[in-house]
Amino acid sequence: MVKPCPRDRFFAMEKPFYQKLIPVTILVSLLAFMTAMAMSTPRNNPFLTEDGHPIAELEFRDGQMGFVGISGITWTILPNGTCQASRFINDTVSSPHQRCQLEQQDLVMLANILSDRDFADLPSEIPSEPTLNPHRLTIRLGEKSSTLVLPTGQSIENVLTTLHNQPETPRSRFLTIAQAIDRLVRQHCGDN
Repeated sequence: MVKPCPRDRFFAMEKPFYQKLIPVTILVSLLAFMTAMAMSTPRNNPFLTEDGHPIAELEFRDGQMGFVGISGITWTILPNGTCQASRFINDTVSSPHQRCQLEQQDLVMLANILSDRDFADLPSEIPSEPTLNPHRLTIRLGEKSSTLVLPTGQSIENVLTTLHNQPETPRSRFLTIAQAIDRLVRQHCGDN
């Protein structure tokens, strides 16, 4: 009679464990996937349509007051994910000089930030200290818009750093939304 090798007994004991582990792993993965899908469903977000697209065109305008008035760049994100940049001076907007395409998950992420930071309740003008040659930011979604004025040379990141660990205000909510839009367009479209 041949004695079984200790290694064979080890693998014989291990096999049922792995046979049980595979279905559990599949079940956990399936539940995680379903949870992730449920969290990003448009039904819970007033800024998304039923098919998961933004309810309207989103515009982010970043301008600086100067000799000719206010000039800068406006980023427009269409509901289909097309993102385009145009230069502007006062009310004159040039043809888009740059285009890129955002992913569906980017559009959902933007809508989630708009919802989380309660964009719909931001005032149309967020009170700011008067300043010479201000840095003016505007976010518009459909008919709703909100504008914040920063001192000359102030960036979104600099101001958010100073507001860190302070209670949430319309100013901090606006800047959080503006930072998310700015990072997203820079990531997909570049810095121009």
